[in-house]
Amino acid sequence: MADSMLVIVTKPPYGLEDAFAGLRLALAMSVNGMKVSVVEIEDGVYNAVAGQKPEAVGMPSNVDATTELYDFDVSVYVVKEDLEQRGIEESSLVDGVKTISKDDLRDLLAEHDVTTTF
Repeated sequence: MADSMLVIVTKPPYGLEDAFAGLRLALAMSVNGMKVSVVEIEDGVYNAVAGQKPEAVGMPSNVDATTELYDFDVSVYVVKEDLEQRGIEESSLVDGVKTISKDDLRDLLAEHDVTTTF
């Protein structure tokens, strides 16, 4: 049986349910005792940008879903190269989100028993 899971979020926060579903899966697995980490890559890095207004599009808040993970010791990462490619400054990220490089991502993948992508 797997003891750890890495949830990779590749989709933007709104317009699709994928990112929210990935964050909720991470929460559910961590609540049940599994070691879980989340990494946001590609357009998924937009989920880590603070100051979102999901009520404007009638969607649940991915920022709230992210910060709820901290209560269960889930680490949330974004890939620095993907931020740079999209012109997102690290200073605009939600508090608690950690920035890693693509090389660090390889290490993170190796640390987890199971990986799932949204």
